[in-house]
Amino acid sequence: MKFATFSEILEQLEQTSSSLKMIEVLSGLFVHLGPVEARAAAYLLKGKLAPDYEGTELGMAEKAVMRAIAASAAVPLCHVQAAFHRTGDLGAVAAQYAGDRRSAGLTLPQVFERLRKIACARGTGSQATKLALLADLLQHCSAREAKYTARIVLGTLRLGVAEMTFLYGLSKALTGSKKAKPILENAFNVLSDLGEVAERALRSGVEALRRVRPVVGKPVRMMLAQRVKDLAEIPKHISGLVHVEYKYDGERVQAHVPRSGDIVLYSRRQEDITHQYPDVVQALRDSFRGKQAILEGEVVAIEVATGRLKDFQTLMQRRRKHDVEAYVGKIPVKYFLFDLLHLDGQSLLQKPLAFRQETLVRCVQESERLTFAASTATKDLEEVESFFAEAIERGAEGVVIKDAQSPYEAGTRGWHWIKYKKEYRTELADTFDLVVVGGMHGRGMRGGTFGSLLVAAFNPTTNRYESFTKVGAGFTDVELARLPKLLKPYRLSAKHRLVETGVKADVWFEPALVMELTGAQLTVSPVHAVARERVKKGGLALRFPRFLRWRDDKEPEQATTTEEIYELYESPSGRRDDKPSVRRRPKYGSGA
Repeated sequence: MKFATFSEILEQLEQTSSSLKMIEVLSGLFVHLGPVEARAAAYLLKGKLAPDYEGTELGMAEKAVMRAIAASAAVPLCHVQAAFHRTGDLGAVAAQYAGDRRSAGLTLPQVFERLRKIACARGTGSQATKLALLADLLQHCSAREAKYTARIVLGTLRLGVAEMTFLYGLSKALTGSKKAKPILENAFNVLSDLGEVAERALRSGVEALRRVRPVVGKPVRMMLAQRVKDLAEIPKHISGLVHVEYKYDGERVQAHVPRSGDIVLYSRRQEDITHQYPDVVQALRDSFRGKQAILEGEVVAIEVATGRLKDFQTLMQRRRKHDVEAYVGKIPVKYFLFDLLHLDGQSLLQKPLAFRQETLVRCVQESERLTFAASTATKDLEEVESFFAEAIERGAEGVVIKDAQSPYEAGTRGWHWIKYKKEYRTELADTFDLVVVGGMHGRGMRGGTFGSLLVAAFNPTTNRYESFTKVGAGFTDVELARLPKLLKPYRLSAKHRLVETGVKADVWFEPALVMELTGAQLTVSPVHAVARERVKKGGLALRFPRFLRWRDDKEPEQATTTEEIYELYESPSGRRDDKPSVRRRPKYGSGA
C-alpha cells in the first residue's frame, strides 16, 4: 500500500467519532494489506513503531522536528517557528511547507522502516542523524503525508482507535463480521502486540491464533478484578471455595524469568521497569536457578524493622532513572507473589487458580525480598470479613477474592476475581481511576492553576469517555502548582471528539492522564454522561470527589469503565457499622 493511501485513511479516522465508522474504515484498510504491511499499520495507527513493552521511541522534540521541516522546505527556521506559534500543530505546519508537492510514491513499509531507522539512531551525533533522516523523508511527502509523518514522530497522532475497535475492524476484514474478535482479543491479551496479531492473522488465518501461548519476554496483559460494595454479594458471582488475598497498595509487576539471560519486570502498562527494582531481580535470580517462568505479584514498599506495609506514594520514589542503588536502601521493597502463568515452556493460563498457586509455592524459595501474598482459603464470608479487617490493619488497601477453580483470563475484567476495598470516611466501597478531559480555571488562591478538573470513565463499547465528576479537593499546594505544566501537552482548542459531557469546561484536554479518586456517593446528574442511556433523568455522577494520586501505570483505556460504575450503582449498599474481629488462616506463605 502507498503511504499516500494510508494517510488518507488516517485522515478519515481523525474526522470520525463513531466507533462503528472507525471499524468500517479499519476493515477497508486491512482487506488491502499483506501481513508485513498489517504489522506496520497496526503500530502506526497507535502512533507507535513497536509494542509498548519494547520501549521504542523516536526521541525527537518539537524543536528538532521544526528544524527538519525547515530543512525539508529550505526555509528559515524562524518562519516554521512562527507558523507553529500560530497553529500549535506541527503536523499542520509540515503540511503547509509541503505545499502542493507531489507524493514520491513511498510505500507504507518504506516509511515505517525509515521511521524505525530514526528511532534506532544512537550515540554521538544521533540527533543530527535523526534530523537529516526526517528532513529527507519529509522532502518525499505530499502535504497530507507530511502532516501525519510529523504527528507520528512527535507522538501526537492520537486518532482515538481503541484496541478493541482495532480488533473489531481486523475481524471484519478477515471474516466479514465481528465473530473472530474473541480469538483475536485473546491472542492480543497473551502477546500484548497488535502488530504481531495482525501479521499472524493475515499470514496464517484466524484459527491459527487459537494456539497462541505465553512467551517469556512478551508481557501477558494482566487479569483484572470486578468490584463490589458489600461482601454479601460474593456468593452471587463465586460459589464454593475462594482464595482471599491482601490487596496491596503497591505496583503490580509481571516477572519474566528466562532459563538463561536477563530477568525482565513489566508494569501493568507493559513497560519495562526492571531498572527500578534491582533488589527484586536479584531475589528472583536466586530463587529461580535453572527455571523458566512468568510470575505475577505486587511490589510494595515496606518498613523492614516491623514488616509494616507502606503506601504507593512511598514506593513511587523508586521510579527513577538515576540514583537507583541509593533508593534501594532508602525505600526497601518486597515482591509479594500471587500467580504463575508459565513454567518451563508450559502455559498455565487454563489451569485452575488453586493449581497455579500450589505450583508457585513448590517453585519459589522465599527470601527477605521475595515471598507470597498473604492469603486464606475459605467458604465462609465471616472469615473473608475477618481477613479483610486484618489486611486493613496491616496496611493493605483491602482484599481480592478469587475463584479457586478459575483460569487466568488475560486482559479480562471478570467475576472470577473480585476486589473489596473500604474508605471508612465514605459510603463507597472503592476508588475510581478516571481520565482528565477538561479543567476549570482557578480563582483567588488558585489563580494561575486549575480550580477543578473534569474527569471521565471509559466506555469500551462506544470507545467514548463519559464525564463522571469535577474534582478539586485532595490536591496539595505542590500538586496544584504543577497542574498547568503537567496538562499542557494535552491541551486542546475544543472538546475531544470522543468525550461526552454536558459540562462546559474552560479548558479541554485530550484523554491521556489517569487519576485515582474517591467520593461520598453516586448520584444522578443532568450534565454528566456515565450510563446516561440506562439511567433516567441523566447520567451517574460522583459526589464529594477527592483526588488521591496519579495513576501513571494506567493507560486511558484501562480507566474505570462506565459498566463498572453502573453495576456499583445498582448493587445493594449493605453498609455495616459493626467491625469484624481480626482473624487469619493463611493458606501459604509468610505474608507481610
